[in-house]
Amino acid sequence: MKFKKHEIALMAFMAIIIVASCVIILLVVREYSAGEVTYIAFREYVSLPEETPAESQPAGVPEMPEAEGNERKEYNVDTAPPEVDFADLQALNPDIIGWIYSAGTPVNYPIVQGETNEEYLYRMADGSGNKCGSIFLDCENDGNFQDANNVIHGHNMSNGSMFAELKMYAEQEYYDKHPKIWLVTPDRTYGIEIFAAFVTTTDSEVWRLTFSSEEEFNAWKSEMVRSSYIKSKVFSAEGETVVTLSTCSYEFDNAHFVVMGILR
Repeated sequence: MKFKKHEIALMAFMAIIIVASCVIILLVVREYSAGEVTYIAFREYVSLPEETPAESQPAGVPEMPEAEGNERKEYNVDTAPPEVDFADLQALNPDIIGWIYSAGTPVNYPIVQGETNEEYLYRMADGSGNKCGSIFLDCENDGNFQDANNVIHGHNMSNGSMFAELKMYAEQEYYDKHPKIWLVTPDRTYGIEIFAAFVTTTDSEVWRLTFSSEEEFNAWKSEMVRSSYIKSKVFSAEGETVVTLSTCSYEFDNAHFVVMGILR
């Protein structure tokens, strides 16, 4: 069977496309693997609490799926905070200012802060280049998490790593099982008690960091609650601050999914 010239050209073109696609996929997989290896190494500086197996959970609480790689583990999420060796971590990179941990999920990472928000967008916490980037505190925030609103950014990776897990907070059932995320700093251990989660734009009021009065701050928090997909019984007291966890979302151009909690 003979092929015409245009048919041969088309087949050659399709072959090039297939080969190029395979190369791109291999490069992405290699990059993801390198990122995973790096962050697993960082966890050597963290001692996690003993977690309760799912089969010991109270009746009526659904078990979590069996984990493989970055998938959620079969553990009860109501655990103590991790213990973090910041002396050794900051010897590796002084930009490491905290650690974020959500039991039973892939969220278990160092937090860095750069001079700009681009600095760690595609650099890991050890400074090496990688599309996984880092979990980082907004460069405009106080590094001690003392602003009214402290914004922490992370990529929504397709392999479920970094802050991809945040999108799960779109469901009430997930929130009910994961109402708290731990934030550990060199000076103090905090619980982030979740009160809102939703998709927002890059020019919304979510990104405000400071407020002129407690009344203005309270009105802002009330607006965040009204936007939320989940219902929470968490209410803030005077003087308490907010942490906003942010990752990319794809409902529209430049969409972001945010999970907001009171820092306690």
